[in-house]
Amino acid sequence: MNKLEFLKQADGQFTLTGVLDKKTITSLWTKRKLLKPMNQNLNIDLSGVTHSDSAGLALLICLKKEAIKAKTQISFSNIPEQMQQLIALSALEDILTARQGL
Repeated sequence: MNKLEFLKQADGQFTLTGVLDKKTITSLWTKRKLLKPMNQNLNIDLSGVTHSDSAGLALLICLKKEAIKAKTQISFSNIPEQMQQLIALSALEDILTARQGL
């Protein structure tokens, strides 16, 4: 069974570990309200993501859109190579790797 863990490291600092795909994103989507930082800056460390598919990429885009709507800065750090390739193939570098909003 594929497992995805979502861990709070500090205020505004979170880590994702495991598989980020269509089978696991539902659990993260229901927990996304926990991503509210007190200082309006949010960083999600993806170094522990072992595999992702297009559903995982779509989740990151949705998180980015929600953060922009909430006037929160969001960034994704330590993006695994496989995810970087998906981002590049989808021409989403400006959206998912930039510090500023859409």
